[in-house]
Amino acid sequence: MWKPSRSRAEQQFAAGQKRDQTLIKQKEKTQRERDDRMARLRALRLAKEATEAAAAGQPENAQNTPAHKATPVLETAAVPETIPDTGPKTATEAKPVAEAEAAKPRLPRVHTHRS
Repeated sequence: MWKPSRSRAEQQFAAGQKRDQTLIKQKEKTQRERDDRMARLRALRLAKEATEAAAAGQPENAQNTPAHKATPVLETAAVPETIPDTGPKTATEAKPVAEAEAAKPRLPRVHTHRS
């Protein structure tokens, strides 16, 4: 039997939507499984570190961060109070700038639409 193209398009759209929903559910499931596995491994690692720290006689809240992982404190550079103006002040100073601009290679203009 002949079906109008609209109903056929609606069926194809609905099938695409259903396929998208199943893919989204599958991605969410794998993400949940990955998160659960990471949480379990983290808990095991923390428990192992706690037992090792207790065996070494260190308190539980002591952090075992290696020296190379410690974040260094960066000194901030002094910021000048005024920003110098680098633009040309006279026509003679502007001339070398204009020559430098003229010496730059230019790309050809591309016309994408002609009327």
